[in-house]
Amino acid sequence: MARASGKASNPWQSLSRNGTGLNVDEFLTFRLTRLSNALRTNLTKRYLEEFGLSLPEWRLLALVTRFSPLRFSELTSRSSMDKGQVSRTLRQLDKRGLIKMKVVKNKGSRSTEALAAPVVVAVTPAGKNLHKDVLPVARKRQAEFLMILSESERAALYATLDKLFLAIGESLVAEADVE
Repeated sequence: MARASGKASNPWQSLSRNGTGLNVDEFLTFRLTRLSNALRTNLTKRYLEEFGLSLPEWRLLALVTRFSPLRFSELTSRSSMDKGQVSRTLRQLDKRGLIKMKVVKNKGSRSTEALAAPVVVAVTPAGKNLHKDVLPVARKRQAEFLMILSESERAALYATLDKLFLAIGESLVAEADVE
């Protein structure tokens, strides 16, 4: 079905519980992934190049600056990145002198000592300065893009995303309780 404007009708409007008729390119996950990739490529990467930062470096630098100091495990969780990528990216940031990592040695039993010691990550003065330079540019670019939407559309989008995050969080907790 096509509207007068030539755009396809909204396949989500009359959605059945089993999703009959939804094509892969109409899945929520597909559309959000495409949007996320496009935003990353056309919005974020462009201003990060000016500062010599990759997207993972910026994400971790911003989180470490905001929550410094924090444990590696918490940083991995907050960033939604896998441990390997977090580890590689932190090493790069450390080499550049933007963060520092410290192994926390716990006193305890031999079994505790056999486990990998937790790592705490903190931002350095150089990291704070770079963050201070990048953040206004990042905020401006994000705001410019959000201004494509009306105030009510921005409010609705934010509320919708919150609702979806809450729903996915609740389902993950429910799955963990079953297992």
